[in-house]
Amino acid sequence: MSSSFSALKRKFPISLNPSLIYEISINQGVYVDGFEKILASMDIHVLSVAEGKQGYWVAFSDDENLRAFRSKLETYASELGPRYDFFDAIDVLQDIPIEKKIGKGLRDNPLGDVSDFIDIELWRMNDVQKNEAFINELQNAYSDRTKLNIHDRLITKSFVLIRVKLTKETFDDIIQLKEIARADRPSITKFNPFEYFRPDVSDIEFEEPAENAVGVLVVDSGIISNHPMLEKCIGGEENFQNGEEATHDTVGHGTAVSGLVAYGDIEKSLVEKKFKPENWIFSAKVMYAEQIFGGQLNACYDPNKLVEHQFKDAVDQFLSNTEFNIKVVNISLGNVNEIWNKNFQRQLPLAALIDELAIEYPGVVFIISTGNVNPSDFYDEIGDIKDNYPSFLTENDNFKIINPATSALALSVGSLAHRQRIENPRYGDEQILTPIAEEHYPSPFTRTGFGVNGMVKPELMEYGGNLILFKNQAGWIKEDKGGKIAVLNNSTVNNIVKFDVGTSFSAPKVAHLASKITSQFPTKSANYIKNLMLIGADYPFNPSKEFYSENDKKKAEVKNLRVSGYGHSRFERAIYSQKNRVVLLDEDNIGLNKVKIYSLQLPEVFFSTSGKKRVTVTLTFNPETRSTRGDSYLGNRMEFHLFHSIEPQVLLDKYGVLPDGAETVELPDDIKKKEIELFPGANIRKAGCHQKAWKDYIRQPKNVPTSPISLVLLNFKKWIVDDTYLQDYCISVVFEHEQEIELYNAIRANVQTRARVR
Repeated sequence: MSSSFSALKRKFPISLNPSLIYEISINQGVYVDGFEKILASMDIHVLSVAEGKQGYWVAFSDDENLRAFRSKLETYASELGPRYDFFDAIDVLQDIPIEKKIGKGLRDNPLGDVSDFIDIELWRMNDVQKNEAFINELQNAYSDRTKLNIHDRLITKSFVLIRVKLTKETFDDIIQLKEIARADRPSITKFNPFEYFRPDVSDIEFEEPAENAVGVLVVDSGIISNHPMLEKCIGGEENFQNGEEATHDTVGHGTAVSGLVAYGDIEKSLVEKKFKPENWIFSAKVMYAEQIFGGQLNACYDPNKLVEHQFKDAVDQFLSNTEFNIKVVNISLGNVNEIWNKNFQRQLPLAALIDELAIEYPGVVFIISTGNVNPSDFYDEIGDIKDNYPSFLTENDNFKIINPATSALALSVGSLAHRQRIENPRYGDEQILTPIAEEHYPSPFTRTGFGVNGMVKPELMEYGGNLILFKNQAGWIKEDKGGKIAVLNNSTVNNIVKFDVGTSFSAPKVAHLASKITSQFPTKSANYIKNLMLIGADYPFNPSKEFYSENDKKKAEVKNLRVSGYGHSRFERAIYSQKNRVVLLDEDNIGLNKVKIYSLQLPEVFFSTSGKKRVTVTLTFNPETRSTRGDSYLGNRMEFHLFHSIEPQVLLDKYGVLPDGAETVELPDDIKKKEIELFPGANIRKAGCHQKAWKDYIRQPKNVPTSPISLVLLNFKKWIVDDTYLQDYCISVVFEHEQEIELYNAIRANVQTRARVR
């Protein structure tokens, strides 16, 4: 290894001073910190630790002869002196094979005689100045820029990356350098957005929604009703502001939102050449266009009329007309100056109004976007944004949700990043384009919770884009169009599609989902529809403690609740049971300070069959709200607990009667140990009126739960004075198993779910 390194140094010009970097084969699990210190005492500095600790570590040394290491190794091999047992864990020190450095894209599409762009990742040194020096030395070693030219560099806390244009001949030389960790073609898929701007719609048949399809009210900047992709699904439009007399959309925001409400995914519809709207769109214009610096249009509100007044007028006018059959209201607007727990600490009027309207119209689901923040407002370098993602989502107060996303009875929606891609370059690809988030992970601009009184906000996430960043020649951070999603433009000719990002476009996708589910259950309440939407939610990414930089798994999960709520909801998962996944729902009401218990006989096969299994409970209800009650924004609070192996009557007797002002019920230890501990815990979930909790069994539990399985539902009175008040709710339990067991038929044959009330 040392001899090959000496030969390498002789091969390159004296201006290039390479480092001795190599891999160490570790044959057993070791204590990382302690082992690193031992190696450092021999002038061996660890750059990378193998996953699982065992395997190939990467290290470097300034002493190319490894004198300290060789000296201790000689002692280890002799009968004299210290034993140096740490050598038992080391198999070999060796050069990193060149084939391990070359990525799949470059293997499949090797460089040719004509210079081309590749990305080269360098091993990040503990002293980052070594990386800077090497990059400069590498560039200076090739005076002929046609052979090698470094166009861009990006150094963060975790990696060093350069964008290089070079020939195959040069590549074959430099790939031998130890500093190079990986070389590959730029990895992000390219696409041509211009294909979407002016799509050929001559062979696309635009359909109408079904006559009995539900209506969705979009409260925004209006709509272009004669847009070719919208004109057949417009149910009605009205203007509720005086800034512009016309009802049409001069800003473009309302049209973009409405297209996603109707179709869900504009790009998919364009590719499949299928535009079948799921709902009728009703547009309430509450914003108008104002020209700002550079000729750009900005949406603003009528200065002479309260936003809340416009909003209430719009909702009342449209929802009071039962012929419209409006079941969903989409609100992709918010006040960036009203950040929860930063600029205000109690519910503000617009969010409070939405809650009042949700109670007044219990059959309508309200959907609100959480709002957006650009991380470049707080970081000057792309590397800093990359390094601090996702920490800033939970640690920077500026990323908290804004009014009216704090509404308790509406579903608030954040954004997920879609697949990574970049705009197909027309003038070369010199810059390093850096995707901040991986596919399926939270978008770097999404706002996060918790909300009022600590309630889970947002509840759901949808794909609203990513940030793929680069620096232009002036040094400004810019966004590549590949991070954006396709939305409708407010133009009926020429560019009828545009690209944009934001939770403003996540929310209407959830409104689209809500309308599809409501069409399946047209007579059900908003509590029922929201319950199904939460049932259908899961995380499309792994919210690990490593991702959230936490040592404790539970702390990472709580952080993820703040960022992602209950995850991404899918239609099929929301409305269908399967043979190994059973959904049980009940829609009812309950009095104040009352207890209700459901019980069922769970088939033994659920726990006796090996494999991952999950039990999920979801509760949705629509309580009275009051913004002046900081102690409890909700007039009553509900919570649930799940037990096994206890008869329901025993539980009913133990819980007894709930007294006024009670916050919880203390149970005897013999009862408490039979509780199935769900995540999130009761203290977190009971803060809101959209509650979901689950228990995963990764392996067979030591004490296998047995029937009956009992669900305890409690309704605590807070400040409601009417003792006859009955709270409407919907509650569900889902049992699902990894294995294809006949769970559905077994539960259907044995279910005797009975509610006991006290």
